[in-house]
Formats: sequence, C-alpha cells, structure tokens
Amino acid sequence: MFLRKLFICLSLTASLLYAQTGIGFSNHGIRVPSAFTLQQGFVFFSGNFETVSDGNPLAMDGYKNTETGAKTDLTDQAASSGGSIQVGYGVFDFLELGLSLPLYYEGHVTGTSLDGIAMGDLQGRAKVNIPLGLPIYLSFEGSAYAPTGNEDLGFRPRHAWFLNEYGNSHAYTAGNFSVAGTAFLTFDFFGLLLWNNYGGYLTTLGDGADVVLWGSGFELFPDKMISLIAEISGEMRIGELNKFSTLWNEPARFTPGLRLHLPNRLDILVGADIGIDFLRGRKIKNGIKLSRKDKEQTIEYSVPSVPEIGFAFAITKTLDFSWKDSDRDGVADRLDMCPGSSFGVVVNNRGCPVDQDQDGVLNIVDDCPDTPFGIEVDFLGCPVDEDKDGVPDYRDKCPATDSGKAVNKDGCVQDSDDDGVDDNNDLCPDTSPEEQVNTSGCPIDDDHDGVLNEKDKCEGTPKGRSVDLEGCPLDYDHDGVPDELDKCPNSNVGEYVDENGCPADTDHDGVPDIKDQCADTPEGFSVDMTGCPSDHDNDSIPDDLDKCPNTVAGAPVDSIGCPVDTDEDGVADYLDKCPNTFPNVLVDGQGCPYNGKLNLAVIAKQIRFKGGSANMLNSSYTAINDVIELMRRYKFNLEVTCSASGANAQAVSEERAKAIGDVLKIKGFGPDKVKIEAVGAAAPAGVKLNAVDIQR
Repeated sequence: MFLRKLFICLSLTASLLYAQTGIGFSNHGIRVPSAFTLQQGFVFFSGNFETVSDGNPLAMDGYKNTETGAKTDLTDQAASSGGSIQVGYGVFDFLELGLSLPLYYEGHVTGTSLDGIAMGDLQGRAKVNIPLGLPIYLSFEGSAYAPTGNEDLGFRPRHAWFLNEYGNSHAYTAGNFSVAGTAFLTFDFFGLLLWNNYGGYLTTLGDGADVVLWGSGFELFPDKMISLIAEISGEMRIGELNKFSTLWNEPARFTPGLRLHLPNRLDILVGADIGIDFLRGRKIKNGIKLSRKDKEQTIEYSVPSVPEIGFAFAITKTLDFSWKDSDRDGVADRLDMCPGSSFGVVVNNRGCPVDQDQDGVLNIVDDCPDTPFGIEVDFLGCPVDEDKDGVPDYRDKCPATDSGKAVNKDGCVQDSDDDGVDDNNDLCPDTSPEEQVNTSGCPIDDDHDGVLNEKDKCEGTPKGRSVDLEGCPLDYDHDGVPDELDKCPNSNVGEYVDENGCPADTDHDGVPDIKDQCADTPEGFSVDMTGCPSDHDNDSIPDDLDKCPNTVAGAPVDSIGCPVDTDEDGVADYLDKCPNTFPNVLVDGQGCPYNGKLNLAVIAKQIRFKGGSANMLNSSYTAINDVIELMRRYKFNLEVTCSASGANAQAVSEERAKAIGDVLKIKGFGPDKVKIEAVGAAAPAGVKLNAVDIQR
C-alpha cells in the first residue's frame, strides 16, 4: 500500500518538465537526460535494448474482429522488445545535433500476422544550451520524426502518438510526420547530485495524436565511477487531459538504475522500468483501447499503458573529434599531450615543447640550446661548470680553480706578470717580477697615496688626499689646511683660518673677525660691511627684528621698531595732536576724536568765567558734566590746570581751580580722582584738562 501511494505522489508531482523518450540519450540519466549539450567536436553513440513483455499476454482481453465479431483469447506470452541506435554531434559547445533509429520486435500473436522485427520512425533533433551563469542549466530541443517505421507489423504500440483516434493505430510508427519541442532543466548540487527534468509537446501531422512528454529524475554521484539513478517519465495524450478517470491509463514509468562510467568515455546503463500496473494491478478498465488493421481484418483490443515491469540496458560511447586548441600551440586538445604549453613555445606533433639539443631542458628555458649531445647540463641547459670559471667541466683541465680567478682557455689560473696575483684581481698587471706587491698586484704603498713607502715622507696620509712627490698633502696657501679640505685655497699668508681653511668668523655673520666691529652679532642676523646688524631706518632696532623697517627718522619706536601709539588710536605719537584719546574712539588723521564731546581739549575751552572773576558761566557747568560723563565711562583720573592773567592772576587761578574742584566733588569725584593745580600767569589764561591712568 505504501509503494502505491509513493508512486501516485511521484506521478502527481512530476510537472511537465522535459526528458526524451528512449534510453541512454545523453551522458547523464537513463530515460531522463540532462540539459547539457555535447562539447564542440564530440560524437556520441548509443545502443540500447528494452523488454516490453512482462510475462503477461500482450492484450488484456484478447482481441475481436470488428467485421465478424469473432473474439480470440490470448493466453500465451509473446515476446515484445525494442531498442535503438543513436548518434549525436556537438557542432558548437552550445549546439548538438542527433539522429535516432529504433528497431522493434514482436513475438507471435495467435491468429495474426503482426509478429516480426522492423524499423521504427527515424528521429532528427537539434538541442541548444542557454548559458545562465548558475549551477542551473537550460536547453531547448526541436525534434522531427519521419514515418520510416513499418505499418504492417507489431501488436503493441510503442508510443502514445502511435494511437489513432480514427481506428488506424500502428505499433511501430505514427504513420505520418511528427514534430516536438522540448525544454530541459538541470540543477547541479555541488557536482554530487543532478536533478534532470524535461517537458515537451509532440504533434503528429494529419490525424495523429498530440502528446505531452515529461520526465524528472535524480542522478547521484554523476562524475564517479558508478552513478545511482531514479527517474519517472511518461507520455500523455492531450485528449486525455480532460478525462481524469482515464488519465492514469496513460504511459508512465518509474525507472531506478545505475550508470557505470568506464575509461575512454564508455558508459554502461542498467535500469528497470516499473509501470503503474505493478502497483494497482492489471485491469481491463485501466487499459488503452485501440484498433488496427491486420491484412484484411480490423481488430480491437486493450493493452496496458506500460508493462508492469521491464528491463532496460544501454551502452554509450563518446569520441572526441574537436578542433579546439586551448593553449594555441597548433595541436588540437584531443591530440595534445601537453595541454598547458605556454603561448609561443615551439612544440612537437604531440603538443609538447621541443628539446633541440636533447639535454633534457626544453628550448623555451634552455640558455644553451646547442649543447653537444651527452654533456651534463644544469637546470638552464648549459654545460656544468663546477668551479664557475667560465670553462665547462668537459673542457676544464683545472676543475677546482678558486672562485673569481682569471683562467685561460683550459680553465687554469692566468697571471701575465707572474706576481702571484691572477689577472682578474691584478690592478697593476705589468709589475716587474722583482717588485713586492700587495694583494691587488701593485707595489706596496701603505697609505695608498700613490707614493711608495720607500719615498713617502708623510706615511699615514689619510686616504684620498692629494700629495706632493714626497707623499705629503698639498697646501697651496700654506694655511695648514690640506687642499682637499681647504674651502678657501687662496687665504692670505699669516691669516688666522678655521678648520675649513677660511678666514675665522666667530659670529658666523660673513665678516671675518679681522674686520668685524660687532664680533658677537647673533647668528643669522644680516649685517653691514663692518659686521654690525643692519638698521636701515636708524631707529636702533636691527632690521632682522624691525617689524616697521621704514620708520620716519626721529620717531619714537617700541621694542619691535614700530612708531609708539600710546593711546592706541591708530595714529603714532609723533603725528598725534591728541595723544591721550580714550579707547575705541574714532579719530581723524591727526589723532583727535571726530566727536568733540570725547575730546578733553575741546571741552576745556568751554569752561569759561565772567571777566576776571572765579564765577563760571552757565555753559561751563554743561562742559563739566561732559567731563563727569567721560570719567564715569572710561574710568580715568583727571588733572585740572587753571591759569589767569592780570595782577591777581595767581589768586584768580586758585579760586577758579577751587570752583571747578567743588563741582566735581559734589558729583562724587574728590581729590583721589581729581588733581587740581593753579599756575597763575605761568600759562595762557584758561583751563587745561588732562586724563591720566585711563583704563584701556
């Protein structure tokens, strides 16, 4: 019961995906091929055999003569089988063309002449693969069937489209041309499992049937020696789709099996076909009713859609006739014994790099391609030279020469002047034999100044110094500094010089000490010819510190050489007519406030007295109030100076000063804030106001 339910579920879930009818139609699957196409130049051959009879009579209820009504029972089993020969060719990697020719055999059926072996309908097909860039593969196939099959033989129709609705069915042929379109879809699960599917539509021209072809199957370990396969496939007449009661009578089979992958692309397939009647039993109502002609009579009978159980066997072989040349060496991949040859390398007719001198090193890496035959070579293909003297061992008469020594053509040390130093290391190759030489082959000169020890009066001269004929360092200006170190080679005789041979300049200002009048000038200051810091504007601030290098002569300056601006109004003191301006007051070009109420000199002129008395005019009080307002705003101390004229100038000026002081005191500005002075006639008559200690 469980197996029946399982088979029904498989039938229902196998949607109209694709697979071809036939066995071993590709390099994957048995009845359900993959979506893969043959590679370009590959040829695929397949031969298969399948049993159709299952131990039961071919007709479920015998057959009846439609003209006479006579019925003939069939109790004996008649052998029924078939097979096909198939060939495919990969035109391109994405296009495969193929042919299939079936052969059928029917055993003797009592009272008929339908037994015999004959050819079926020839199939031609073209399959196109659509690249998806995923482990999902899609292809489409168009097929055409030519009615080459025998119409007179055969009892059991081999395909659903061989059935004719008008009573003229055949067993080996559709009796007319048929065309089919099929789609293949394969899912590749990490190379371990292939899920192959197909679905197609076939129509027979004329009065033939329209059929849906479908199949789905799994192939486990597709690239191993043995692949395990489980498939379900079938054929369904379009006219039966609307007849659910007869839908289960359409051909459908479950095919378990295995595929044996042998060397040289040879495969063997073995499978068993299990029909639906194996599960539900063989019943007349489940059969397919048909009628066909047998010579002069027409007979009617019922057959099961597929045998209860059958056997399928196939052998496939793939040959490589491709012309691909992946490494572009001129030898096709199928003939190339060295398929990874580098581009441009000369190869033989088997695609392998050549070795012209047969020393075991290929030409492409052989630095000595003409080595005599049989000579031992290194990894670069050159004759071995153990002592690395440039003479190969097979010609070297002194094979153990020390590294770096000069040798002759025989590989022996060469010393032309016989001084014990070989020519390669002899810097004096013409030394007399009696001379004592150093390791460089030159006469001994310990300080290497070019004067031999026996003539050298200054032994130990530092290396590289120019010397005179006696081996002493040259000193052209006789200042005690050798010419090689003397940066001032023309110093005056007796002049004191530094370690570089140049006149001493203690403060490094460029003026020799002998001429320097300011010997301790800070380093880096620009100086004049006497060695003193330059001061172009004569403000006593050196130019290197002077931020205002063009100050007017005589103008007072600050520590950085800029004119002093005591009240910080932007007008230098030497130009400022109002040198004590309050903070942030807008002034004119002479440093005086534009607003007279902010100018104490202007306000002072507005404090006046009646005649020669100390009585202030009324307007004077307004002016004093302006002063008080400024003192409150700018927080300063006030100096008031009063003067007068005439015989009583001193007394009058004192009274006037007191009058002004009294007003200020009343307003809160006493002696701690206001200093009042009377000067009599010592100054022009009037009042002078001066702000001191202004808070800025």
